Amino acid sequence: MEVQIAVAKVNKYATSESGDTVEVIERPNGGLSVVMADGQSSGRGAKWISTLAVRKVISLLSEGVRDGAAARAASDYLFTERKGKVSATLNILSVDMQTSTLVISRNNPAPVLLAHDDQITSLLEESIPSACIVIPVR
Repeated sequence: MEVQIAVAKVNKYATSESGDTVEVIERPNGGLSVVMADGQSSGRGAKWISTLAVRKVISLLSEGVRDGAAARAASDYLFTERKGKVSATLNILSVDMQTSTLVISRNNPAPVLLAHDDQITSLLEESIPSACIVIPVR
């Protein structure tokens, strides 16, 4: 199986720092995960929040925790750490080489777009804070 990942950043008007953070990690049992968070505004505060969320998820994934559990734990941690006064959207895309599946976890209403064999699929399902979609890859 071949996986190609691309990340692009576009600067926001009149702001030098965005609230977005993206990290890629190799899974302990094979595979990759891409974790992306948005701190729900812009500037240093939003960047700090998104970095905190991504680091928490990356830490848990590197220990073998499943995506949905890592997302919920990061959400709980952020809620506790900031006393419920901040929010961040989170997307986790994982490729499991053992089961040949793609796992998409998200807690925001933005659609996920997948390109596969010259076809683009939009995942528009309603998303709740612990939504998780498993897609077999052939």
